[in-house]
Amino acid sequence: MTTAVEPAAASPAVADPGLVAALASAAVLPRPEFIARIRELRSAGLAAIKADQLAHLGELTGLDVSERITALTDAVVVALALRAAAKAGAPDGSWTEQVGIIALGGYGRREMSPYSDLDLLVLADDRRPAWLEPMWAELNTLLWDVKFQVGASQRGCSELAKIIDEDFVTATALIEQRPLLAGPVLAAKVTQILERFRSRRAAAFLRFKLDELGRRRSQAGQSIFLMEPNLKSNPGCLRDVQLLRVMAFAACGARHLPALAELESITRDDLAGIEATNDHLLRLRALLHFQHGRKQDVFQLADQVLVAKQLGYADVSRLRAVEHFMKAHYARTLHVHQILDLAISRLRAKGLLGRRILIIKSRKILDKDFTAVEGKLYLSHSGFFAQADPVLRLFQAARACQQREWRFSYELQRQIRSHLHLVDDAARRDPRIAAVFLAMLGDLGRTRPPLEDLHHAGLLGAWLPEFGVLTCHMQFDSYHQYTVDEHSLIALGNLDAMAKGEVAPGPGRILPSVARKDLLTLALLLHDMGKYMGRGHVARGALMVQAVAERLGLDQVAEDLVYFLVDRHVALSDASRMRNFHEPAFLKTFAERIGSRERLDALYCLTWCDARAVGEGVLTGWQEELLHELHRATADQLEHGVVRSEDHRQRLLRALTEGGTAPAAAATFLNDLPHTYLHLARPDEVLRHRTVLAGCTADGLGLAWNLGDRGISVVVAAPNRHGLFADIAACLSGHGFDVIEARIWLTKPGAALFSFRLASIITGRLGEAEIWDRLRRDLRAVSRSELDARELLDRRRRTIVVGKPADSGFDDPAVKIEHQSSDHWSVVDVHCKDEPGLLSRLCRAISDAGCAIGHACINTMGDVAVDVFYVQQHGAKLTPEAGDRLRQQLIGALGLSGA
Repeated sequence: MTTAVEPAAASPAVADPGLVAALASAAVLPRPEFIARIRELRSAGLAAIKADQLAHLGELTGLDVSERITALTDAVVVALALRAAAKAGAPDGSWTEQVGIIALGGYGRREMSPYSDLDLLVLADDRRPAWLEPMWAELNTLLWDVKFQVGASQRGCSELAKIIDEDFVTATALIEQRPLLAGPVLAAKVTQILERFRSRRAAAFLRFKLDELGRRRSQAGQSIFLMEPNLKSNPGCLRDVQLLRVMAFAACGARHLPALAELESITRDDLAGIEATNDHLLRLRALLHFQHGRKQDVFQLADQVLVAKQLGYADVSRLRAVEHFMKAHYARTLHVHQILDLAISRLRAKGLLGRRILIIKSRKILDKDFTAVEGKLYLSHSGFFAQADPVLRLFQAARACQQREWRFSYELQRQIRSHLHLVDDAARRDPRIAAVFLAMLGDLGRTRPPLEDLHHAGLLGAWLPEFGVLTCHMQFDSYHQYTVDEHSLIALGNLDAMAKGEVAPGPGRILPSVARKDLLTLALLLHDMGKYMGRGHVARGALMVQAVAERLGLDQVAEDLVYFLVDRHVALSDASRMRNFHEPAFLKTFAERIGSRERLDALYCLTWCDARAVGEGVLTGWQEELLHELHRATADQLEHGVVRSEDHRQRLLRALTEGGTAPAAAATFLNDLPHTYLHLARPDEVLRHRTVLAGCTADGLGLAWNLGDRGISVVVAAPNRHGLFADIAACLSGHGFDVIEARIWLTKPGAALFSFRLASIITGRLGEAEIWDRLRRDLRAVSRSELDARELLDRRRRTIVVGKPADSGFDDPAVKIEHQSSDHWSVVDVHCKDEPGLLSRLCRAISDAGCAIGHACINTMGDVAVDVFYVQQHGAKLTPEAGDRLRQQLIGALGLSGA
């Protein structure tokens, strides 16, 4: 093991000779001209690097680009430091023996991105010269004038040694130091400071870094497989690579990754993979910075499309170029994440985090083939894979881990991956393995961990290829936040939480009635397996069930249930969001398609787990309530043939009276609202609705808002008139709001009550009263037809530059009108790409066709609008001819070709 910190001599990166000459000639210019010339040279240098990277993407590595940016930065910083030293009166040619300029952090390791922060240390020996302070002040001013984002400090050597003993953030930056302008004595002192630090504080420093890692993962999200990952802070990205480097320093005394091979179990190939991923991430980060003209570390969907094209990826076998590209990206970052966890395990085992673990105390022998240490399972001998039935034994081991709450070690996962060729058709059809697998699926409360370990080892996908093809497969839309495989595993975790009572009581009360919990889990694992084949994933996935059921030995009844759950896995979600499901005609047909209470309960549990796994905050409280209400209504229809509304009415009455409303007034309020209100309104919002309607009666407009974590809740009430919905929607859009969800109710006294969930393009100002006062004023004017709401919408288009949304690949817009779901209304379904002002345009087209909107279900799913309107003409359903005319009018409003 390395025992000394490697010394670092002053080593500015080699810059282009032409740049060096230009900087030298600029040194004699007066200060304003000097600053302007330096900024010009730096901008020109970055532009040249950008052009070169784009022209030679197949040749230049990420490190090539970073080193060129570092060389440019070094040349500029040296020029600024020399000018500052001269102005301060530093001794010409010898001042670097007393004061050094040290690059730290990413700048120190030569991994600059175009708009990275500049981390510098001005280091003096303990006899600080009189010219140091003026030089330091001038250098800081010059750096800011040249438009660097600077993180700079000035220390004496003894002071620095004391600081890093306690300030591990500063210590982290110093570990990656590189002298730019420093004499050999000062450079040697930095090395000595680091050697002393490592000898005294290595274990405490490593513990701090692991605590920091935990906080970062908590803040960025635990998942590697986010659809829009942060290239710096997400698991498996640049911060994790940097952590491995500082581990190499603290544990091995070397500032490069290959030193980690001394920890054992980490191979040179492992570390070469880390280096390759680091290069990949640096290349992406440079492309992002150049593309946006600023620091940009979140890899957004639109950028992913562009970069995939730039790097030469192509559409292959139903998968888009960006999907192939991101699949490779996730595989790289997963490797970093796994090696980091392995390194942490090795540090702990070797006692480098403190007291060495006595393995004997935590060692537990599972059987002759497997041993657990600290809850991680390892192979006990090297001959395991030469034995009979290794695949069966691995599934049995996973089942044993599930029962004991152990996990597969990374070493075991890696050994499995190198023997996946043993998983053949015979293993896939082995009834013994199937029995173990189904037992694991039925053990709710702890299904995700063993399946996740089997998946990361590659064994689950090799044995169940319908799931294996989903590995690292992105869902290219701005709605889902995770890859398909990660989404499915998160859904299993939601089912575990439901089984353990860790969620709201509604879903937890229904789960016990599901008899075959193993089949529910199987359907949840496989519900999105059709997504690898592209569009139409529900039907494709259902067709794949038969082959899986046959290999698992399921009987026809079990196969039918799994088929139903996969085939109908979006039915509850769609019906709750897109239909007035209390319409008797719709509910009767829907219940017939579900078929039984057992199927309904299983489907509800699957839908809830699936919806919660889409992403943080995607399943809102309102949507969750709608799902639960649809389950109740369908259950009533299945069991009694009727829907009972009294329970809902009583809940709302209780909420009103407990809030101070007289019983008679509460009853009158509910009587004035349509029947759907009883089912779609929540008890916690009914008081606000009554207040807003009272404001409408008193003042001609009622308005209330609430700023929540999951969006902006806005309630509006105004006297109803033809075209009001279109004007309200246009007014909201004109004020910078985008409608995510909307509900509308018409009262008997003639008011329209709107409940919206909104997003805003002016989030930083939403706390200002002026914003809401102006909205109230314009809503009142619009509702009275005193202001044309379309002018507000046009103003937004003129003054707000709306960036082009990422192309989610949605290319199947549709407008449908059907007359069967409701006894009294025609139902209009619109499915198209979302854009500002869309809802207003749709409502206006409906109004212009002479139709009235009685109910609406407005949903925005990423960049796709899924809007449903219940409409009448002359107080009745539309005739087929009127429906055709309305459809053509909507098609025209959307700019689609009629069909």
